[in-house]
Amino acid sequence: MEPASVSSPTGPARSRTTFVGRRSEMQRLETVWAAVEDDCRQVVFVGGEPGVGKTRLVVEAAAALREQGAAVLWGSCREEFNTPYRPFVAILEQALEQAPAQALRDITTHAAAPLLRLTKATLGHWPTASVERGDGDSQPVLFDAVLRVLLAVVEQGPAVLVLEDLHWAPEPTLGMLSHLVESTAGEQLLILATRRTTAPDRTDPVSFALADLHRLDGVARIDLVGLTTEDVAQYLVREARVSPRSARAAAPVVRDHTGGNPFFLQEYWYDLASRGGLDALRLGSAKAPRSVQDALARRLAAFDLAHTRVLELAAVAGDMVDPSLLVSACDLGADMVLEGIDLAVRAGLLVADAEAGGYRFVHSLVRQAVLDQMAATDLAGTHGRIAAVLETRVAGDDPSNMAQLAHHYVEARALGHGEKAVRYLVMAAQQAVRGIAHGEAATLYEQAAQLHVVDGPPQGELLFAAARCHMHAGHFPVARQIYDQLSTDRDPKVRLLAAIGHEDASWRPSENGQRSLEMLSKARQASSLDDDDPLNIHALASMGRAASFTGDRRQARELGEEALRLARLSADEHLTAHALGATLWQGLNPALAPALLARALEMHEIATRLGSDDHLGPAAFHRGAFAYIVGDEPEWSSAQRDMTEIALSRGQPFFRYVSGCSRFAHRYAVGDFAGAAHIAAWLDDQFSHEFDGATEGSWGLQQFMLHRVTGGLEQIRPLITGEESLEHQWLPGLLALYTGLGMVEPAGRLLRYLSDRLDDYRAGAQWAGVLAFATEAAAKLDDVTAAACLRPLLTEYAGSNLMAGANAAVFGSADRYLGQLDSLLGDPSADRYFERALEMDRRMGAATHQVETLTAWSWHRARAGGPTRGQVCPTAASLAEEARAMARRIGHRRVLTELDAEPAPRVQREPLPNGLTEREVDVLRLVAEGLSNREIGERLFISANTSANHVRSILLKTASLNRTKAAIFAVEHGLL
Repeated sequence: MEPASVSSPTGPARSRTTFVGRRSEMQRLETVWAAVEDDCRQVVFVGGEPGVGKTRLVVEAAAALREQGAAVLWGSCREEFNTPYRPFVAILEQALEQAPAQALRDITTHAAAPLLRLTKATLGHWPTASVERGDGDSQPVLFDAVLRVLLAVVEQGPAVLVLEDLHWAPEPTLGMLSHLVESTAGEQLLILATRRTTAPDRTDPVSFALADLHRLDGVARIDLVGLTTEDVAQYLVREARVSPRSARAAAPVVRDHTGGNPFFLQEYWYDLASRGGLDALRLGSAKAPRSVQDALARRLAAFDLAHTRVLELAAVAGDMVDPSLLVSACDLGADMVLEGIDLAVRAGLLVADAEAGGYRFVHSLVRQAVLDQMAATDLAGTHGRIAAVLETRVAGDDPSNMAQLAHHYVEARALGHGEKAVRYLVMAAQQAVRGIAHGEAATLYEQAAQLHVVDGPPQGELLFAAARCHMHAGHFPVARQIYDQLSTDRDPKVRLLAAIGHEDASWRPSENGQRSLEMLSKARQASSLDDDDPLNIHALASMGRAASFTGDRRQARELGEEALRLARLSADEHLTAHALGATLWQGLNPALAPALLARALEMHEIATRLGSDDHLGPAAFHRGAFAYIVGDEPEWSSAQRDMTEIALSRGQPFFRYVSGCSRFAHRYAVGDFAGAAHIAAWLDDQFSHEFDGATEGSWGLQQFMLHRVTGGLEQIRPLITGEESLEHQWLPGLLALYTGLGMVEPAGRLLRYLSDRLDDYRAGAQWAGVLAFATEAAAKLDDVTAAACLRPLLTEYAGSNLMAGANAAVFGSADRYLGQLDSLLGDPSADRYFERALEMDRRMGAATHQVETLTAWSWHRARAGGPTRGQVCPTAASLAEEARAMARRIGHRRVLTELDAEPAPRVQREPLPNGLTEREVDVLRLVAEGLSNREIGERLFISANTSANHVRSILLKTASLNRTKAAIFAVEHGLL
């Protein structure tokens, strides 16, 4: 790609200054282009500090490729009035101009309609296109519409997309980029993106998004550093017209002063040229400018006042300089404005952009330096004049116009333009919402609220709008902060609405509901509303849901049922749907599951009639959970599909996350472990930094469930000692880890510890998982005492499935676990439970659960001998054979390992002497070692007081006068 010297690509024009160095980078891009010509989409992120030559490199590359016949489309992010999707709007408009008319006609009007959210240019090709409510309210639908147009260009030949200054890209822009990259693997497409990689411009959201893209094929990065001394010498030869010898002599000093930064090199040379060129450097009379501002100040000294005003006006107008805009906004006359532009071009501050019909600053640092020189009053006045001209040119509600007007009027607010600033900020926010850019909309609403104008929307109204947008963007802590701020308003109804919002921003990330409950209770009491007032009913339902997140299920049920009763009487379907949704948080109790599933279905029907995604999402979420518990596979699958559709259509992180968990649970249950692992990895990539880390526990549980079925637990065996501290651990999970690794002694010790504390977990959403892990440990350890403790707790789940959290982990039929406990306890009902479990697993289409039930039943049959009289049971061999075949098919390695082991005959344990319990024997052994009550407590993870109670019981049962006599008893009875 040898750079040519004439043509101007779409985007920034080729600079007239010398392009030197970057040979290796250009060679690398040549290799990348060869891959593009072989139908392999390529992406190159060009990074580096400001002024290092990122844009210049891609300008030269794009120009050379355009001369070879490639279509070049160009878009830029900007720090100011940076509307969502800004670079893609520019690229889309260029694509609409370059794509063949027939290719665009092949895109239906319906498919193209979402493009109206980005540009009115859509109507030039699809005049009848329109966006009704709900049409295209989906990021993927919008992204696909853009993709169709871009592919219409690519189908005609290779294309280059250039995205400048990606470090300023908001989340929606990054989302569209990710969609484009992931959807074009086999296309003749090169994406070149520039971004600053130094603070403060390097941002975590951009870094995380790009890191996620780097996992894809054909994605690479080029990080630019300063030019070498040799490159600087070459620049001086070409630019200063000096001999190579003189250039080589001066190059080390020049590079030292500029760090090899091409932009600073250019500025330094302009400064030297005005002082005699290299002669000034040799005489030592030319010092390096301390900053770009210093260099610019020297250059501007040649400008008279009028021409300086023109340049300042251009800087305020934006990155693209439109001469007609400057003429309209300036009182100096057209001739003076054009003279000023020409002078700026000759001074190397502006470059002509023939394609765009205007001019650009040679670098954003130059524009910023001009702005930094302006006095605050001059700056505000210039923004006001620019805004006044732009306002006369507004074309409808074009998103870029609204954002620019908002920016200029905000900067000019001190001159009395506050009301207009708020007006355009709100319009820009509404445009952002229509573009499914909720985070950006929230920022605009908050900015409007801070201006405190008299005749604009009330501040509270703007803050409520901002908080709602933050919630939709998944920024729950920020939303709660705004609602906290609003909760101090003088108006009790405003405080009540703030409390309702606070609760709505709390339940999604599973925050404790105590704060919301207190806010709701106080505000509701202060409002003195009638019982049948819709706001009172809404608040009452929210209180019920908040109470459920405090763990008080009784209060939650009472408040929720009363709210639902009043909502039904009101005949207000929106209110009824909200109340129904709030009552669904009464826990994953199997006794309540059928009734709650019916309510979730009713909520779904109402939401469908209303066309309300705000109700459809939670309805699908709860339908899926309760359908799984009761074993309704069609409804479980239907809810999962609905949740996926909601996630796509809403573009909200919460729905995307819970939809991902639902898909994970389905893939895991049917035995698609690779698919489940892919979803888990996606959940971690997308949400590890969302929701204040609230997803970490669920992700850890998902990883454990996957690793233990696929044999991955062995990888962490070296990290587990069996002596882990019990502080800050989810102990059921630690028990499951010990059990899965076959660590018998620590598993037994922890199981006994947990058996005394099971009530501590009953109110949690993971309770069913606790029972499952504890039962698995008891079965593995042949712990009859633990089995007897667990049996009555599991009985309430008979006939249902066990789910930890809402789709965090699915375990299959509770009857399998009851069968395992009855097998351990010698109860003849074990076979009946295994049979029922297998029937449930098959009905759910859950291959993973079927394999585990077949295996557990085969072990029971092998150890129990023949069936009880009157029973017809499959043999251990036939069960194992079926389990093995299915386990091989889905790759269930844990089961295959278990089936390869011979079932050990159950040990018939002698009853312990004198009625001692297993735990008391553990204590007695430590008494014999001479440990104190405190030391025994530390060893067994119990309190010293509990240890003392056990010792007293031991002394009574063994008729021992003291601890020494008790130790002797232990020796005599072989307990040590």
